[in-house]
Amino acid sequence: MELKDIFRNSSNQILEDNKELLEEHDLINILGSPNKLFLKFLNSKNLNINEDEITEDLIDEFENSLDSINLKLAKIKRQKEIIFKERRVWINVAKGDEWIGTDLHLHHDSITIDETKEKILYTEIDEIEISDGGWSKNRFRIITCDDEIEFEINEEKAIPLKEILEDNIAHQNHDEFDDLLELLGLYEDGVISKEEYELRKAIIYSDDRYCTNCGFKLDKDCEYCPDCGHLVDE
Repeated sequence: MELKDIFRNSSNQILEDNKELLEEHDLINILGSPNKLFLKFLNSKNLNINEDEITEDLIDEFENSLDSINLKLAKIKRQKEIIFKERRVWINVAKGDEWIGTDLHLHHDSITIDETKEKILYTEIDEIEISDGGWSKNRFRIITCDDEIEFEINEEKAIPLKEILEDNIAHQNHDEFDDLLELLGLYEDGVISKEEYELRKAIIYSDDRYCTNCGFKLDKDCEYCPDCGHLVDE
């Protein structure tokens, strides 16, 4: 019997016996069936499924697969899009000797300005300043480590915009999913090989320290990799 038929009915004994384990690893969808990517993985293993064969080791193997990483990244992206509703705010930007009206867009990870095509990630923002501007306006200044954006906005919208930006900045936690997303992009663009992708992924998942140049496992106090001599990244 094919796996899709084994798990078709949520009351099936095999599913019931493994449901707690699958739910613990977020592999049950809202309809009560196993995740399709997990079923695809099980099919690739050519298993004759019974209640003893869906084990922690099997799930760990799936969670280290490319499909599982894509699944996690898609989930994180959906969560961020829920938290950071896209908004737009009318602002004035300086163009020569005059101020031009345009839209500032707030995305889940950044802001962009229509007129200037500028984009700044929330993770790049160091400081936000508000001062008096033109008539019924406030001057808004966003400062990053190597750039700044300045524009004018209606007084009643200045403080709410500052609070939205600060809230979005606070929620931009850089964790292993951000690293995985960047790594996956490098792999899909052909910048790194499958072997290097797997090596770097293992480093991201591990609490141990590894050389970012050659992958050699490092002692806690190493300043230089004993294998290749590369300066250890802090």
